[in-house]
Amino acid sequence: MAVVAVANVKFKKGYNRYLLNSLYAAIVMHLLAFYFAPPFEFKPYVLKEQEFVVVETIDDFVLPPPPQEISQPVIPMEAAEGEEVDEDAEIAPTSFDKIDNLPPPPPPPSETATDFYAFDEPPVLVKYVPPHYPNLAQQAGIEGTVLLRVLIGTDGRVVSAAVLQSDVTTAMEKAAIAAAMKFIFKPAKQRTVPVPAAMAVPIRFKLHGG
Repeated sequence: MAVVAVANVKFKKGYNRYLLNSLYAAIVMHLLAFYFAPPFEFKPYVLKEQEFVVVETIDDFVLPPPPQEISQPVIPMEAAEGEEVDEDAEIAPTSFDKIDNLPPPPPPPSETATDFYAFDEPPVLVKYVPPHYPNLAQQAGIEGTVLLRVLIGTDGRVVSAAVLQSDVTTAMEKAAIAAAMKFIFKPAKQRTVPVPAAMAVPIRFKLHGG
């Protein structure tokens, strides 16, 4: 440890001398570089000569004539039973110029249309799940009935439920549908075979003590 300390002291004493010698060496190297470097000569950039070929264009350009229109083929008309068809009759060409006088499209199928299911024995409810009474409806004192159309499968479980009539809020209708989807029925039967069936199920919302 003593040897290292002595060497460190000697280095610190000669620090200024080392720094001054390095400065002199750098100055000498820069002077030699400027002295032996070749002189700078400015040379402007000169474009190389290139040859351009002039292409002659045609003054009069003739467009080819348009193709001839092809007449529409005559489509024979098939006769229905008991009707005669004029063989010389032709179908009038289709035109899209006048579209304001077109008849309106047919109305969409009614959403209230229901399918008919025939059965000898109607379905019987064997498991009833009470609906969840929404908190806001309870606080507002809303009571009423939701009449649902319930489609029951052959296994007695509810396939779908839809609102037929209601005098309550939308949240209460959703709660009634959610409860009806958990109902279990004894399936309807056509003779001895279980068949799907649809029936109307009322679900009442009534506050206690009301």
